[in-house]
Amino acid sequence: MIITTGSRTDQVTTARAKTLAEEYQHPFIKRNKRSIDALFEKYKTDIATVGREKLTIMPCSSTEPIHFHPSLSMIRAKRLINGENDAFTEACRLTAGMSVLDCTMGLAADSIIASLVTGDKGCVTAVEASPVLHMLATEGLKTYHSMIPVVDEAMRRIKTVHADHRDYLRMLPDNSFDIVYFDPMFQETIKASNAIRKISAQAEKNRLTHETVTEAKRVAKHRVVLKDHWRSRRFEQFGFNQLKRKTSQVHYGRIEL
Repeated sequence: MIITTGSRTDQVTTARAKTLAEEYQHPFIKRNKRSIDALFEKYKTDIATVGREKLTIMPCSSTEPIHFHPSLSMIRAKRLINGENDAFTEACRLTAGMSVLDCTMGLAADSIIASLVTGDKGCVTAVEASPVLHMLATEGLKTYHSMIPVVDEAMRRIKTVHADHRDYLRMLPDNSFDIVYFDPMFQETIKASNAIRKISAQAEKNRLTHETVTEAKRVAKHRVVLKDHWRSRRFEQFGFNQLKRKTSQVHYGRIEL
């Protein structure tokens, strides 16, 4: 991946682009009024453009740009603030002060909800293998303004890690987190899920394995939670108790420890 500026730039955005390039160890390329197509033709890699207001990823594998946005997590956050239920937090049995390891961060929707519920006494660490998604989510969590202070605070508290979750789990001591959570790419397609389709080309498709689940059970104090399509065989394959939801194609599974 290369990092450059938007078509309209100034000293501030150029400086930020150079800083991000150094921080994430990607080459900084001067735009010099070139089009994105011209940059694709020359460098043949994903392109991150730094604009005055947001960071945009232009993947080689897609014609659609990717921006950070909390998406449905904003709706879920507002419901939680209003005292309504959330299937993810109920599946994890989250309470204030808990620690959560999200092994499949993506664009951090569930991590945001976990951080909101666990609060300033809690701890949420989110792991992402894709360098593109890791950078996009990390910078988005730092800078996005939702206009809801408690949600912004929740986003800022999340610690992000660029790693393969299998390797990261092996490094952790026993009982490091209260909850270990997996949301792998679904084996079944959900037609209504535009966000999943948009990032699927960038998401690392690390398969869940018995070794990974064994490591997760060692690392988790209370439970390991899996989010998957209701027809997924992974619930039974890896020993998760499937929590069936009659009105949703998305189910959760729990391994209590």
